[in-house]
Amino acid sequence: MFHTDPAYLADIKPLQRYIESELNVRDIIFSADETQSGIRYRAVADWAVLGRKLRKDLGRVRNALPAVSSEEIKAYIDSGKIKVDGIELIEGDLTVQRYLELPPTSEGQFATNTDNDVVIRLDIQVHAELQGEWLARELTNRVQKLRKKAGLQATDDVNVFYQFEEGSGSEILAAIKDNTEIITKTVGSLPANVKEKPANSVVIIEEEQEIDEVKFLIYLARS
Repeated sequence: MFHTDPAYLADIKPLQRYIESELNVRDIIFSADETQSGIRYRAVADWAVLGRKLRKDLGRVRNALPAVSSEEIKAYIDSGKIKVDGIELIEGDLTVQRYLELPPTSEGQFATNTDNDVVIRLDIQVHAELQGEWLARELTNRVQKLRKKAGLQATDDVNVFYQFEEGSGSEILAAIKDNTEIITKTVGSLPANVKEKPANSVVIIEEEQEIDEVKFLIYLARS
């Protein structure tokens, strides 16, 4: 995540855990370093508005603007002036956008977006070693939402059970086994097969869930 103002990034950092949890992101790197982040600049114009000012010269600016370098656009931010094909434009004539230019070889590896203020580069590759952790986090999110739906408080202890159709859910079950710390830290207990539910355990709420196209049931029960 890039922003020019370090103070802005400092204000966002306290939300890092929340963002990572909500978006299932493993880690966020904050940077105000344009060189390190690979930030570039381009300019766009409201051609209808600019046309009333430039009239017959509009075509020259329209054709030349895509070739204006990132460095020239950045200088325009500081000076408020720029010449495009010999025609001087001033502050307000152009809208400056910050962006990342991803190489063609990065297709399927990274995605980027910007609101012209914050620039994001997102690693969209599927890492096998992180897939299980993602499934575990998805499961805990479902449990937390179900607790809320049942009107439970954070201090209310309940047991979590699951039920998969025969032959399905092997990846989620493996994720539960391999990520016990993540799950128990969030929901308080490790989910178990509903067949293991004690006879005196009362189901508070149950609901069908779907993770990675696998449908199953989650039960919250209290002894």
